[in-house]
Amino acid sequence: MKKEIIKGTLFGILLPFLFVAFLYLIFYLFEKRITDQVVGSGLLFGLGLNALLLRRCFKRDQDFMARGVMISSFIYFFIWLYKYVL
Repeated sequence: MKKEIIKGTLFGILLPFLFVAFLYLIFYLFEKRITDQVVGSGLLFGLGLNALLLRRCFKRDQDFMARGVMISSFIYFFIWLYKYVL
């Protein structure tokens, strides 16, 4: 039970992080400068990917893993809110 929540939290943290890292890689390869708006939008898109993962977990009756994904989504949302809105 606790292991599933931790596993979901790790997946939820990893998915948006990998997407933003992918954005950094694309901008680096094309020698473009990345702005805060792009990073903020990429983080929000990563939260959307978390929502898709959350739905998949609930459909497969993996409730505790979905709770972990939800926890990490809230953490990312508060980071985004603090950094880009406030």
